[in-house]
Amino acid sequence: MDFAVIPIEKVKAAFARALALNADREAAARAAAQALGITPEAVCEVVDQQEAHTA
Repeated sequence: MDFAVIPIEKVKAAFARALALNADREAAARAAAQALGITPEAVCEVVDQQEAHTA
């Protein structure tokens, strides 16, 4: 299995674009994950970490 490092900024940007198209966070996470070739859980982890740091 090949692994790639995807910058956090790229994950956040993909999630933001998906969220702009669909306000459902789970759907946006799935869409971003599919676009980046990662799991929706990984997208949620990045987004949740970011929200925890800004809260």
